[in-house]
Formats: sequence, structure tokens, C-alpha cells
Amino acid sequence: MKRGILYSVIFVLVFSVSLLAHLPISFVLQHMPSVRGLKIEGVQGTVWQGRADQVSWQKRNYGAANWDFQLSQLFQAKAEFAVRFGRGSDIGLHGKGMVGYGLSGPYAESVVASMPAEQALALSPMPIPVPVTLNGQLELTIKQMTYASPWCQAGEGSLAWSSSSVESPIGSLDLGPVIADFTCADSKISAKGGQQSSNVSSEFTGELTPNRRYSSQAWFKPGAEFPAAMKAQLKWLGNPDGQGKYQFNYQGRF
Repeated sequence: MKRGILYSVIFVLVFSVSLLAHLPISFVLQHMPSVRGLKIEGVQGTVWQGRADQVSWQKRNYGAANWDFQLSQLFQAKAEFAVRFGRGSDIGLHGKGMVGYGLSGPYAESVVASMPAEQALALSPMPIPVPVTLNGQLELTIKQMTYASPWCQAGEGSLAWSSSSVESPIGSLDLGPVIADFTCADSKISAKGGQQSSNVSSEFTGELTPNRRYSSQAWFKPGAEFPAAMKAQLKWLGNPDGQGKYQFNYQGRF
């Protein structure tokens, strides 16, 4: 009798594990509540390893997505997936990394994502007062980030803009590499960056707090090859400091 009960329990456990391991992702999506604006097409595989041919949000195609469950991370009390995304994206987005859920909540590690700077400008919610064109590629690197409302519990990473230049009706600027490092602690995000080229050099710092208040300080200094048409417009910015730098300070809330 006891042996029969034991065999029954083992059978149920094996059956349950097998069912979960082979549960089609298409079945899961069909029975999940729909999210307005989100469309996932061409799904294949299981919850643990699979792909989607196209992921769209608000009618914008962000490309394909692949995921692969990392079984070894269970020994560290983590449910982690290796992901790749962006192939075929309308905005030229490409990326990969590790995302998961641990004892401290949702997290991301070793995430690298890139897209053309011009596409990032088009996605910006902030209006640009002057018509400009951005050239080059943006690359976001997240070394590690743990989510906590409203932004993050902890994290660090960087944003790099390579082959960067800005075109406007009054001239063009070659910026050279632009690099910004950022950290997060208790949903306070701090960033610091800069660039240097024969056209112009600049540095900036910024901070975003949990209550959506932001502050930033920045300066730029025209270089030896600063465009003449742009130099003629500097008079509207006032006088530079003793080092030839034009200083700016911004703060507000969004």
C-alpha cells in the first residue's frame, strides 16, 4: 500500500515536471491577459527556451526575441534567462543579456543594446526646439541592475555614442566619442559624462530622484575647428567663463 502511494507520488511529480518543461509558449500566451499595445507573433518553443519572430509595442516593431532558461542559476535561487532581441527591428535595435528574478526582485546583468542615434532622437519624449540630425550609434551597457519602484534598487552601466555628429541648419559638429557612466542607488540615478574633439569639448553631470525631480550641470567649450556659423550665434548665450566655457544648469520635474 505504502509502495503504491510512493509510486503514485513519483509519477505525479515526474508528469508535472515533464508538463512544465514542455509547456508550449503559444499555449501560455493564449491564456494570459492581453496587454494593450503589445503584440507577439511567430512564437515557437517552450516557456524555457524559444523565440518570437516579432514583438511590437504601440504599433512599432522591435524585432525578434530569443530566450533560454539558465538552469544552473536555480542553485543561486535565481530564475534567469539569456535573451537576444532586435533582429528585424524597425528602429535598428539589437541587444542581448541576462534577465531574471532573484531574492531581491527582477534584475538584469551584462545587457548590451544598440541603435542608431537618429532613431533614439525620434523616440525621445522631449521636444527639440531646433531641427537637428544625429549621426552615429548609441550603445547602452548595463553591468547590473536590480529593479525597485520607481526606478531601481541598485545598478551601474554606461551609454556610449560612437561616430557621433550633429547637423543643424547653421552647421555641423563632429563630437568624437561621447561616453556617460551612470549608477543607481535606492532609485536615485546619477550620471557623468563628456566628450572631446577638435570642434568642441564638454562635460555634464545629472541626477534623477525617486520623486521625478532632475538636475543637471553642463559646460561646453568651442574648439579650434568650431564652425564659424555656430560661433556667430554664441553671443546669445552670454559670456563664457575665464576658461572659455559656457556653463548651463537645469532642474525641474517630469
